[in-house]
Amino acid sequence: MDQIFEILGFLLIVLTLFMQWEVYVKSTIVLFAISSFIVAIFLVLLGLRNPQEEYLLFVLAGLTVVVRGITIPVIINKALHRLHEKPWRVREDKPIMGIGGSILVSLGLIMLSYFLYQGSLYGILKVKSGSVPIALFLQASLLIITHKHAYIQMIGFLVMENAVVMLSGWVFGGLPFIVEAGVILDLLGLVVVSSLIMRVRENTILHEGDNYNTELRG
Repeated sequence: MDQIFEILGFLLIVLTLFMQWEVYVKSTIVLFAISSFIVAIFLVLLGLRNPQEEYLLFVLAGLTVVVRGITIPVIINKALHRLHEKPWRVREDKPIMGIGGSILVSLGLIMLSYFLYQGSLYGILKVKSGSVPIALFLQASLLIITHKHAYIQMIGFLVMENAVVMLSGWVFGGLPFIVEAGVILDLLGLVVVSSLIMRVRENTILHEGDNYNTELRG
């Protein structure tokens, strides 16, 4: 089972790397949706390994699919269609970091997460490959830092939440269900409110004659 968790964690890191290299917003949304389905699979397997929490983890996996795998991508896509005549062409205009640089930095973050975990939590938890969720969290941070487009930055925050779910379930054995469910619902509200705010902001910018997507601040 641990090997399967490692494979799922590796796939999530690879998908986050693709998000880092991707410049088109719609492609980034698709990658996020796929990563959310992988997190749901992880929760199902975690429930099979922990029969005492099977029911709650299965419900949480279902919420992950419905909210993060389907609802959030649909909301962001609808916002893109409302704001742009050609939503499939919406992209990051000037990536801060090229593909070569992002590969090197990503590898450095993976190594950093491994040494951080080995030097701190591994001696207490004794969980192999527990650095994978930490690496995913750092990759999500890099996604936010190196992109200026508001939608991609928002997806970076959602990827961070996926990393928190992986970390709590894999390394720490799971947080109370109400905490995880509350985080998911809070994120859904964040996406809805953010979509409305960005719609008003971009309509104002377009009305003033400037179509550049500025960095999400807050």
